[in-house]
Amino acid sequence: MEIILDRIEQFAENQGIKIGALEKKIGASKGVLSRAIAQKTDIQSKWLFKIVENYPQIDANWLLTGRGEMLLNNPQNGGDSANNGDNISRLITILQDTLVEKDKQIDRLLSIIEQKKM
Repeated sequence: MEIILDRIEQFAENQGIKIGALEKKIGASKGVLSRAIAQKTDIQSKWLFKIVENYPQIDANWLLTGRGEMLLNNPQNGGDSANNGDNISRLITILQDTLVEKDKQIDRLLSIIEQKKM
């Protein structure tokens, strides 16, 4: 199963940049992403925002879900702040939808636990 870290690694490779350079550009400490990639651990959501913010050509939906294309349709406009804002807005929406779904899962699990207590 592909995870977000795999897609970060794919993006860096596609752009011809090293993970260390990506870490530096987003303001992460050296090793934050490379250790997470090596160990297949989670990273903080702030790094996802920083990636989308600093690399406006990446499609936030692809980064989070793996659906769609890696790069936005018109990379020439990648530096356009309006496009970057749209990309960040999509990222926020996807994260909000994910949180709502997780809340529903928690509610279902709590309901199951309550039923088992009876």
